[in-house]
Amino acid sequence: MRDYKNVKVPKSYRNTSNRITVKRVDVGRSNAHTGKRIAGIGGLLLNVAAVLTFAGAGFLGWQVYQGVLHADALVVSGVDVKGVRQLTEADLKDIVGAFTGQNIFRVDLEAAARRARANPWVREVRIHRSLPNRITMVFVERTPAMVLDTGSARYLLDDEGVIIERLVKEQALAWPLPVVAIKDYQGHPGDQVTSEGMAEAMQLLAEISARGGWQLANVTIKANSPDSLSVVYADHEFKLGSGRYAEKLRRLAEVLADVQQRGIEIAYVDLRPERQAAAMVKKGRVQGPGAGVRKKH
Repeated sequence: MRDYKNVKVPKSYRNTSNRITVKRVDVGRSNAHTGKRIAGIGGLLLNVAAVLTFAGAGFLGWQVYQGVLHADALVVSGVDVKGVRQLTEADLKDIVGAFTGQNIFRVDLEAAARRARANPWVREVRIHRSLPNRITMVFVERTPAMVLDTGSARYLLDDEGVIIERLVKEQALAWPLPVVAIKDYQGHPGDQVTSEGMAEAMQLLAEISARGGWQLANVTIKANSPDSLSVVYADHEFKLGSGRYAEKLRRLAEVLADVQQRGIEIAYVDLRPERQAAAMVKKGRVQGPGAGVRKKH
């Protein structure tokens, strides 16, 4: 084993300072900075290119949009109307007049539908564009089902009780329909008659129609109130009141058959009692005592 205690170190190997010297070496730092700068410039260029692309596409889209809006080939040239029987030419012009000269993509179809539904004759309407330059409108009109007689005026009603229009005297014969009389009722075209008497009258008409054998054009229903509901038919009045119309009409048929067999002329039949019918005989048309015929069921 060597002894290093007495080994002399040459001066050339000696450091004159006792401080430890640390030398820093930067390896490739300048290359990293350069790469980051290049990447940043590339990203910026991509962003600029994307913005320019979107701007160009937007400008092109705007030009196409303007071209479509001002294309002569897309100006509405006409309206095709289907399902119309009662609407007049004036009615249709009020509804579709706003389409004239407009671009087919700028017409307000919903506004036209609202104008159409404001007409009492219109139950429903469908409107759509028929490219390149026509509008199609399909109407469902209300069908008159009865006449409302208020005493001072007469109105056409549909099967929902909606007032369609007021009738003048000359029109009365043109609509051979059953009549519902509600004295002094106030209503306007487009309104739905909401009285309780009307609701009952509509139920009764449905039952009469289902049974058959009645000439509906000769039927008048007095419907001032449900309890006083009555039918006037062939110069006779049948007091029915409210509800159970199928049963009451069956009882009425039995009473009329009995009256006819006896050869009696009656003024009215009262079927409002639950299990009894009363027939009032016309004055001067019956022999023997009693003015009425009562029949229990």
